[in-house]
Amino acid sequence: MLDGTFRRTRLPNGLRIVTEQVPFVRSVSLGVWVQVGSRDEASEEQGLSHFLEHMLFKGTESRSAFDIVHALESRGGTLDAFTSRDLTCFYVRCLDEHVEAALDVLSDMVLNPALDPGEIEKEKSVVLDEIQNVDDTPEDLIHDLFAKAIWGGHPVGAPILGTPETVRSFSRSKMAAFHSERYSPDRIVISAAGLLDHERILEQVARHFPGNGPSGPLLRRDPPEVPERTVRHVRRDIGQTHICLGRMAYAYTTPKRYEFMLANTLLGEGMSSRLFQQVRERLGLAYSVYSYTEMLEDTGLFGTYVACDQSRVDQAVETVRHELEELKQGNIGEEEISSARAQLRGELVLGMESMGNRMTRLADDEIYSGDYVTAADSLAAIDRVTVSGVREVCEELLDDGKMHVVSVGP
Repeated sequence: MLDGTFRRTRLPNGLRIVTEQVPFVRSVSLGVWVQVGSRDEASEEQGLSHFLEHMLFKGTESRSAFDIVHALESRGGTLDAFTSRDLTCFYVRCLDEHVEAALDVLSDMVLNPALDPGEIEKEKSVVLDEIQNVDDTPEDLIHDLFAKAIWGGHPVGAPILGTPETVRSFSRSKMAAFHSERYSPDRIVISAAGLLDHERILEQVARHFPGNGPSGPLLRRDPPEVPERTVRHVRRDIGQTHICLGRMAYAYTTPKRYEFMLANTLLGEGMSSRLFQQVRERLGLAYSVYSYTEMLEDTGLFGTYVACDQSRVDQAVETVRHELEELKQGNIGEEEISSARAQLRGELVLGMESMGNRMTRLADDEIYSGDYVTAADSLAAIDRVTVSGVREVCEELLDDGKMHVVSVGP
């Protein structure tokens, strides 16, 4: 049996708790998900969500930065966080007996950050180094540039880390106002998976996350419009050229979700995919080649990536385009779809062995669709995917005339 016991509760202040009890482990993965990300920033605020994520580790009104991490690491647990375009997440993995200690630390971080001005100035240097690291790493930079091309001037395509100019402008007052407005209970989801008791977690959350509901205007997000096709090259004095080819695609809740995932799997996910076999194995044009998807609340993207020597760029790009055209023309067989189905099924089942993956699935389903999708339901949906369904997605998306092309290199 893959699925544990699912429970969901919404507190009077709007905060939601979703849990999955899995009795055959000793660990619990616990996440505090805040529905604010880089897309919710004004142009002068770019990078503020990510910077605030950093600052929540720098101490609270009652804990130092050391106290925060030591409280969990001294119990064998781990604490981390990330910021995405749609969300900010703070998460813990710990033994089941330490769940309340984890909630105590997480609630203190999320609700009571000190936002010390001296720590803010120090952290600016850290984040500026992080931005510089992306700029110095072409395989990272290319994806920032590609997202900007896909989503045009819409905030969803802005760099999550922000820019040096915006980061240098951040002040305590700006950060405190952003935190007060965006970190309200109605925008928080707490998800947990592992050896747990929902009622006990519910009581602990209610105690550690008090509040009276929204403190700012309701979150409003407008989906991006389809921008004009972009062809852009950014010069860098490096050995390889890095190229992304792709376009805007489906949101998380699309009815074509599994057809889209299967199309991506057979095209460029893994060493048996078409791109890997053609570009690397048969022609030896590149070491790194793959395709990928990103599905957000109301938009998404599909991309292909290849990095190769400048002398092989034209042939590599033409090979990628040929494989895209083959799929667009519907040259897909049942045997290939069966293999992609098996690959996706295996990834799903193996992923269910991780409480962190289960915790993330719970949160994504709650935030994006408001529904709980069991692993059994997902496996059944994968099995229902047909050759004609995948062909339809490929015909709709893989139009070369609508593909953005972004490259970084000599």
